[in-house]
Amino acid sequence: MLSRVMTFYSESVTLTDVVESLRADLPPQYAALPGFRGLLVLEKPGTRNHIIALTLWDDEEGVAASEELADRIADRIAAATGTSVTRNIYNVMGRLGIAERKHESTG
Repeated sequence: MLSRVMTFYSESVTLTDVVESLRADLPPQYAALPGFRGLLVLEKPGTRNHIIALTLWDDEEGVAASEELADRIADRIAAATGTSVTRNIYNVMGRLGIAERKHESTG
């Protein structure tokens, strides 16, 4: 399992519009991609909100299939907040509460 982690900062005023826009658009777009397992968005509020968005993927093919969408999201965030978006891919070394994907048997 892999995770793409996107991090950015935003002033409180600009964050609401970004969050509302992404909340409406992202779930169906991500759910349609192969290997998508979940999305988690974290916020540390303050004068400058620190936002971390994690997407979970079964494998490298899923991450690759989502790259165009991740590019568009990062561009939208940067345009709305005036800040850059940092993106990295991590191996998920452990998990709790995220079920293994059930593979259909061929028999």
